[in-house]
Amino acid sequence: MTWYILLAFILGWWIGYIVFYFRYQHKDTVNELRSNLKEAAKEIQYLSNELDEYVQQNAILKQKVTELLEKNDDLNDVVAELSKYYVHLKKAAEKSTELNKFLQTPSPNVEEKMEEILKANGNFWAPSKEKTFF
Repeated sequence: MTWYILLAFILGWWIGYIVFYFRYQHKDTVNELRSNLKEAAKEIQYLSNELDEYVQQNAILKQKVTELLEKNDDLNDVVAELSKYYVHLKKAAEKSTELNKFLQTPSPNVEEKMEEILKANGNFWAPSKEKTFF
């Protein structure tokens, strides 16, 4: 019976040594993998923080883009109105240029027309024989 106890003790010691040997045979590899795991966990934490920050920035940017699009629509309306006014001003400038051209060239029959208008109103005006602009 003692032999069985002694044999069990030796066999247990030998199994323990084999487990210890196989477990700690690749101790350097296990330590390297553990350090890589820690670094990966830190990197994941860093990236998740960055992701949260980017999500918040994206929300802010979307809000600003929406506001800018609304302002752009308003500015498009203003530009459309201003272009209408520009067309009217351009036509008025053309008419004033045309009128200015007519005013710069004296008409020979102005005095006759003025005399007719004054006679029609009851005022008689005799034009002088001198040629004056007014």
